[in-house]
Amino acid sequence: MKNVLIINHFAGAPNINERSLRHYLLANYLNSKGNNCTIISSSDTYQSSSSNNFQNNKVTIINGVKFLFIKEKFFKKNNLFTKFLRMTSFSLNLLKSFILGRIDTKKIDIVVSSSPDLFTSLVSYYISKKNKSKFILEIRDIWPLSQIVHHKFSKKHPIIIILRMIEEFLHNRADYVISPLNNYQKYLDENNFKVNYSYCPQVYNIDEKKSKLNIEIPYSKFEKIGIYAGTVGSLYKVESIIQYFPKNLSTKIGIIIIGDGDRWDHLNDLIDKKNAKNIFLVKSVKKELLINYYEISDFAISIHPDKPELYKYGLCPLKTLDYMHNSLPVLFLGNKSYLKSGYSKGLIQANFDDKISFQSSIENISSFSKDKLVKLGKENYKIANKLNNPNLLYSVYEEIVNQNV
Repeated sequence: MKNVLIINHFAGAPNINERSLRHYLLANYLNSKGNNCTIISSSDTYQSSSSNNFQNNKVTIINGVKFLFIKEKFFKKNNLFTKFLRMTSFSLNLLKSFILGRIDTKKIDIVVSSSPDLFTSLVSYYISKKNKSKFILEIRDIWPLSQIVHHKFSKKHPIIIILRMIEEFLHNRADYVISPLNNYQKYLDENNFKVNYSYCPQVYNIDEKKSKLNIEIPYSKFEKIGIYAGTVGSLYKVESIIQYFPKNLSTKIGIIIIGDGDRWDHLNDLIDKKNAKNIFLVKSVKKELLINYYEISDFAISIHPDKPELYKYGLCPLKTLDYMHNSLPVLFLGNKSYLKSGYSKGLIQANFDDKISFQSSIENISSFSKDKLVKLGKENYKIANKLNNPNLLYSVYEEIVNQNV
């Protein structure tokens, strides 16, 4: 038996934050094999779908898995700066709780730290050293490169320099590095990081359940329904769906946009301004309710800006995988070649933020029969089951845990 501590600022818990249950699924599996896993997560991240009323710094058991929740600073506004402050406050509170003995982290054999938050990973390494335990670094988002690419930070910015130093330090000190990015080995080679490395794919949630929801949107009057369920932020330019949608198809195809973000009000105003009666904007709902929307949809929309300097190392969007696992064909606005599953015919590619390309793809989807869309959805499901099955996650970590690195 191994005592495993998993630290992830955004680690999901059933009925609280279900955007990613990766580490909950992993902990549940490792426990079933006789190990003892504990997950440390934030008590209230901006990704949470409902309030967390559990006591901080105390072990809480959720569906058989032990959680330790750490407080983070709360801000009403949700932007890049406040997100950064929330992450750093979580890291500092975690460090303080550990030093002051508020959390029980004794007799830990393995510490798994999952990015993107490198400050938290640095604290995780400190905890592993104090416990003389092995340290596994999981990279799901390449910091600081993603901040340079997405948010136009200079490589000489003080924060970027600090993050780069932390990144190098953690890679050089980790006993094992894991990533769901399918070309992360290339990044390691280019940066001369000599590490024990394994690819471990992003996986779908096998614990999906459904709660019945009465959908008030008049979806039945349209021939086909498309759905976008994800972040409504400036990075993804979700407003392009509204701005570029072909007018001649507005009575045939309805679009449901579900999510939250800094552009939600803008999208709502844009729908009113353009009198887009075929586009419906809905606030985020829990996964068990979201499945109802999937069931009435004929295709889904996934949006990813084409950033080759970042995505050449791999792209593993959980939402695209979510669509595929729910047997939906996906209109992929971006470059699907970055995906390990990019060869699927069920991924219909259009250029990111490109009016002509988007309209052409929507017209093609309009011409597809229902049977063809179902067939494309089934192909997506088959490929997701092959490449993103949770058993692949379990096997990688189980081997490492058993070897004790």
